[in-house]
Amino acid sequence: MSTILLSKINTTQNKIIMKTMFLCLFLSITFAFISDKTGWLEVDWKMIFIPALLVLQIIIIGTALKNRYKKH
Repeated sequence: MSTILLSKINTTQNKIIMKTMFLCLFLSITFAFISDKTGWLEVDWKMIFIPALLVLQIIIIGTALKNRYKKH
């Protein structure tokens, strides 16, 4: 049972989505850390996850629209 569930989750598309999310999160944290250390920008650390969540929403909406209008 768990191997079937794991095989459904561990697809190529899901790996790409996770890598995109981690890259977006890494870039956000890096930009915020550098900006905070140099004093160039005041960083609200509670807002650091918003870009990664926006990317996830865009991917989910894009996938849903693509599946909805897919030719059968």
